[in-house]
Parts: sequence; structure tokens; C-alpha cells
Amino acid sequence: MKRIIFILFISVGVAKGQQLIHEERSSQIQVAIFMAVDCPITQKYLNTIKEVANQYAGKSVQFVGYFPVGLSKKESMAFRDEYKIPKSIELIDDKKHEWTEMLNAKVTPEVFVIKNKQVLYRGAIDNWFYELGRYRKKVTAHYLVDAIQASLNNEKPSITETEALGCFIQRSERTESHPHH
Repeated sequence: MKRIIFILFISVGVAKGQQLIHEERSSQIQVAIFMAVDCPITQKYLNTIKEVANQYAGKSVQFVGYFPVGLSKKESMAFRDEYKIPKSIELIDDKKHEWTEMLNAKVTPEVFVIKNKQVLYRGAIDNWFYELGRYRKKVTAHYLVDAIQASLNNEKPSITETEALGCFIQRSERTESHPHH
């Protein structure tokens, strides 16, 4: 089965290092959520991701999905239908890995919260998974929601980085470094 990587990206701008490249919509909260359709951890988080998107609809947070391995219109419609992704989340082909590389995403799911051209948080959605294949019965820390809320309140998130656990994003050979050559 072909691996499809899915990225939810909230806004049109993306960061390189910690700076956004695009100026437009920089006053909005921007959240990128990197996901893979065939990653079991991503699959378990789809309902949480949709809940967060719906929770912040209409609150200066815009969602756009990027697929780094490519996404045809037909595949986009099938994905949206299968996982019931709301129309408010735009789905975009990112087969050139432009957004994946600019944010330096490593695993799926991994999230980034960006405001005023600054990455304010990167890492896990919450603390549900504490190692691969092992998760808590109850989530006790909501990193993504906390970071979005702090950003909406013009505050810095209390936690700015966590380790995201998930499936590795496969890079093409042209984007990987080979130190042994």
C-alpha cells in the first residue's frame, strides 16, 4: 500500500527555522499538523485533530492540509470522505516537501503552532502516547490546545517543545543528507 503523508497546516505561511516565509495572515494562529494516513498513531489522533479544528473554527485559526507525497483531487476527495475531514480544512499537494522541509517535521503526527512569524510550539498533540505502541487511558496534558489558547491570549505557551512520537516522515534521497559520502 502506498504511504500517503498528510499534513494539516493552519495558514498559508510556513516557517524556516523560526521565521515565517509568507507575510500574509501572520496575525492569525497557524498550526501545522503532519500526519500519515497509514500511520497507526495518526489514525488514532484523527478525531482529536478534527475536534481541535472545530473548537477553534472562527477564532483566527485557519487549517490547510499538505500531502508531501502528492495528492490528486480524487485522492483528496476520497481522504476527506473516508476520515470526514471538514471542508474548512483545505487539502494541498506537497509532493516537493516544501512545507515538510521548511518546518523540519520528522514524524507523524507532529504539530507546530505559529503566530507573528514565530514558531511558538512544536511537538506532540498531547501526552496520550508516551512511547511507540503505548498510550495512556486518559490524556493529562493538551500541548496543542494549550499552545493555541496561549497564542490567542497573546501569551507564550508554557511548554514550547515536546518530543512527538509517531511514524517517520520518509524523505526523498535529494532532501536527505548523506554524511558518509
